[in-house]
Parts: sequence; C-alpha cells; structure tokens
Amino acid sequence: MADKLPEGFDWRQITPEDSPKTPMDILADPEHKRLGSADVETGGPAYGFKSPIYDYSDGTEVATGRDFDLLAVAAEKPVALIFGSYT
Repeated sequence: MADKLPEGFDWRQITPEDSPKTPMDILADPEHKRLGSADVETGGPAYGFKSPIYDYSDGTEVATGRDFDLLAVAAEKPVALIFGSYT
C-alpha cells in the first residue's frame, strides 16, 4: 500500500465533511497497513467466515434462512475461494 496519495488527488471529493479521519490518517495507521497485506498461505488454515445464503433463481434476492460457514465446509472438503472484480 502506498504511504501517500497521488499528487494532485483531491481527497476532499471522496471524504465526508464530518469524517473523523482523512485518507492520510488511514494510510498512516499501522492497523490499516497490516490489512493491506494478506497473511494467508496456500494450503494454510481457513479463517472463520459466515455469510447468509440468498436464492437469486428468479432474478431477485431471497433470503434462504441458511448461512455459509467457511470453517464448517472446509472441515468436510477442500474449498477454493476466488476473488475478482466484475465491474
């Protein structure tokens, strides 16, 4: 993660006026810097992750009342997580 914003970047355009922190504060925060680097290893243990499961089969979001639990699924079989952007 960069330690400073690009030259000419106007951070005020993306920061609410009542924000307690500026982007420079965030970039200087050691905890946020740590989050910028993954500390997972291939074949390493999975982190706990739970998320509601939705049904989109009719084109709308419908709650199923079930949750996806990564640790529970990973205990049963290998799991591959793929992260990407579709924008």
